[in-house]
Amino acid sequence: MNPRSKRIAAVSIVLIVVLAAVGALMIFNKSPDLLNSEFRIVVTNSMDGEPQTQYDIQTIPVNSLIAVHKADAEMVSETKVGDVIGFYSDAVHGNVYHRVIEVDTDGQFFTTKGDNTHSTEHIAFGQMLGKVVNVSPAAGGAVVFLKSNILFVLAVIIILVIMVEAVSYVLKLGKE
Repeated sequence: MNPRSKRIAAVSIVLIVVLAAVGALMIFNKSPDLLNSEFRIVVTNSMDGEPQTQYDIQTIPVNSLIAVHKADAEMVSETKVGDVIGFYSDAVHGNVYHRVIEVDTDGQFFTTKGDNTHSTEHIAFGQMLGKVVNVSPAAGGAVVFLKSNILFVLAVIIILVIMVEAVSYVLKLGKE
C-alpha cells in the first residue's frame, strides 16, 4: 500500500469513528462537551418566528443545530433582554431555549418567551442552563439527516474506502 493510500485509509477510519461516535451520542440525545459548550438540535418551532434583527440570535428554525455555552455565575449576571437561554421545563419534561424578554435583578429571575409562542415563563437565575451563542440550520439539517440515515452513511463511507483501495490495488498491479 502506497503512502497516499495509507493516508486515505487512516482519514477514512478516523471519519468513520467520529461519525459513529457523534451518531451514537445524537441517537441517545447526548451532546459532546466541547470548550464548555454543548450542541443541540431544535425540535420545535417555538423560536421560528419573525427574525429579531436587533438581537444576535435572530430566529431558530426547526432542526437547527445550536451551540449552547453552559451557564456560570458571570454569564447569568451578564444575560440581557434578547439573549436566548436554555432551561429545563417541567411542562415539556426537557430543555427549552427561549428569548429573555425581561430581567428582574431584584427577584432574580428571567421572563422568557419563544418567538413563535404567546406564553411566557419565569425562570430563576439558578435554573439557567446556558446561553445560545450560535445557530446553524444547515448543520442541523445535516445532523438530522445523519441521525436518521446513519447506517446508509456508514455503508457509503465503507464502500468508498473499499473502492479507493480496489483502484489502488489495480493500479499497483498495472505497474508490476
